[in-house]
Amino acid sequence: MSNHDHEQPADEADALDDPIRVDDAFHVVDEQSANWVVRKITESRRYGDRVRAWAAAEIRRSEREEAFLMRRFGRELEDWCRHQLAAHGHRQRSLNLPAGRIGFRRTRMAVEIADPATALIWCRRHLPNAIVVTERISKTQLSTFVQSTGELPDGVSIRAPQDEMYVLQPAVAISATEPLPE
Repeated sequence: MSNHDHEQPADEADALDDPIRVDDAFHVVDEQSANWVVRKITESRRYGDRVRAWAAAEIRRSEREEAFLMRRFGRELEDWCRHQLAAHGHRQRSLNLPAGRIGFRRTRMAVEIADPATALIWCRRHLPNAIVVTERISKTQLSTFVQSTGELPDGVSIRAPQDEMYVLQPAVAISATEPLPE
């Protein structure tokens, strides 16, 4: 079997663990085999991008559908549910239906800050412990300090520069009428 017969079924046990089937005899040994692996990596990335885009579109669609149904029927559903619960003597707070459960739950009181700037001024005068300041370390400033002084602050370590392999998709789009390079 040649090195480029790469999509032959692998051992059954490996097939369950590996997301794609690659013959155990396949190895990167030349430009053609390296290109095959890079092509598979970039195809996987593009597929992942398409799946994420599709999922995001489906989530937006389902959220719009839910919002429409709540606007259109929410009040009717609430009234119907209240009526049904009253008919049962208010012994329950929810109803089970074949498609799901509807009901009522008591929410907690919640403070909503309508005007953050005005609320902040008030809190400074009357309730300063309600103001929260978040601290974080500027990695840029810390890196500049370490590079300029050579000092390594407590709690900080250095990751030495290293060569890291990367795989990029081709920047030039190939026309559908041009033959694909192998």
